[in-house]
Amino acid sequence: MSSFLWLLLYLAPLLGLTAALFAWFGWQWRGSDLQQRIDELTAQIDTAQTALRQAEAEHAAALSAGHTEATTSTAAAPTPTEAAAPPARDSAADELQALRDDLQSAQTKARQHQDEAAKSREAAQALETEMVRLLAELEQLRAAHGTAQAELASLRSAPPAADETAAAPAKTKRKRSTPAKSKAPDATLREKITALESELAAHQAGLATLTQERDDWQRRVSKLEAQTPADAAGLGLARRSFADSDKRLATATAEIARLQNQTRVLLRVEEKTAALADVPDDDLTQIKGIKKITSDQLRAHGIRTWRQIAQWDEDEKRAFSELPAFKNRAKRELWRQQARALHEAAHGPLP
Repeated sequence: MSSFLWLLLYLAPLLGLTAALFAWFGWQWRGSDLQQRIDELTAQIDTAQTALRQAEAEHAAALSAGHTEATTSTAAAPTPTEAAAPPARDSAADELQALRDDLQSAQTKARQHQDEAAKSREAAQALETEMVRLLAELEQLRAAHGTAQAELASLRSAPPAADETAAAPAKTKRKRSTPAKSKAPDATLREKITALESELAAHQAGLATLTQERDDWQRRVSKLEAQTPADAAGLGLARRSFADSDKRLATATAEIARLQNQTRVLLRVEEKTAALADVPDDDLTQIKGIKKITSDQLRAHGIRTWRQIAQWDEDEKRAFSELPAFKNRAKRELWRQQARALHEAAHGPLP
């Protein structure tokens, strides 16, 4: 089932882009028909104008000949050429006007088609941008999925606790079982660092795509603002898309900064683990706000003593506050100040 969902995620953007391309080609084909009709009408207008000029020349010649005959006989009847010329000229003029009307109508349709084609191209560009964003998110999901599978495989391969394998076949009284001994802090800490590095790499891979997308929309907005006549609909769409891409880029940048800080902090904790190997653990639950579960989470991240918490700098305090397991409690509940007081009461002042 999951493979089918991944296939749908891959195919949906591609099918959408294909539909947009077919729509664009349809508009192009329709535009070519309109342009052919305009060319035909233009040729007919040129032919009609030539015929009209010939009729006017013939009419002028007929009038000149009629004027010569009129000097000899003023009572003579009009010649057949004079009688036939005006109707022919009027017919050519009517035909020319009809062709001009058809040409104007075809040009209006062509302009409408160009506007619709421009909107279609805008929609295709927006769809392509959305496809790029979806593919970047898909890569992030795949990286997170791979990390989750690795953690799940590690948990499955862990040996069962002694208490669980030695459980009695029948119990007369229900009681709480002794929890299994957790992994060594440094091994768990290494898994946390690896997961953070994988997540950071996935976000950094999508950052270049988001930056390119934001820059493309910025150039498109500038181009549409300088265009004459102005395309209000296209400009509005481009501005909204630019604002959305800029917001997503800012969010991604902030998330990368957060992950980088957490990774740096945990790497420093890992470096200091060997130096603290002989230092006994402190009871972290004496800090107000730290219960047994929170204490276990801190140990999983390499924090075992009050001294470590008391000596947090601002980056470390922010990193442990932003970790999902602690939900900003390190700042809100003043863990650093409480840890300093407990350490100095038990072990003397800190340097």
